[in-house]
Amino acid sequence: MSEQTLIDGFELARMGRSLGGKIDVSRLDRVADALYSNSGRIDYAISGEIDGEGNHLLHLSISGMLHLRCQRCLGDVEYPLQLQVSLRLVKDEADLGDVEDEDPGVDSIVVKDKLEILSMIEDEILLDLPFSPRHVECGIDAVRESPFSILKGRV
Repeated sequence: MSEQTLIDGFELARMGRSLGGKIDVSRLDRVADALYSNSGRIDYAISGEIDGEGNHLLHLSISGMLHLRCQRCLGDVEYPLQLQVSLRLVKDEADLGDVEDEDPGVDSIVVKDKLEILSMIEDEILLDLPFSPRHVECGIDAVRESPFSILKGRV
C-alpha cells in the first residue's frame, strides 16, 4: 500500500485531488474469515470533489480478485471485485439528513477527523461480499437422499 494511510477526506474533496495504490489481501483482517486464500492484491483509487450543493464527496474505486471459501465444499471460489462507491462526508450525525432525501447512489458517512484508507476500503469490500459464497456447481451432490427416506414404505 502507499505510505499514506490516513487522509483528510474534506481536504481531498476541497482540493479535487486523487490518490491510489495497492493493498495486499493479507492486510484485510476483517475479511479474513471469508477467504480461502489471502493471496493477491487489491487496487484502489480515491478522488475527491465538491458537488453543486456543496457536499464533500469521495469517489472510491476498488478492483481485484478475492479467493473466498465455498460454503458447500469449502473450496476456492474466485470473486472478482469491481466496486465504484461515492461517499458524502459529513462532520456530525445531525448533518446526515433524511434517508429519503438522499441520492441512492451516494452513501453518507460521519467523519470526525482523518479517514484510514485501509479501514474504508475494507468496509466497502465487506458490504459487497456475498452472504454465502458458493460455486455454481460443486463436487458435492446437490440432491442428497433424505435420512427419512427409509420411512417411506412404513405407513
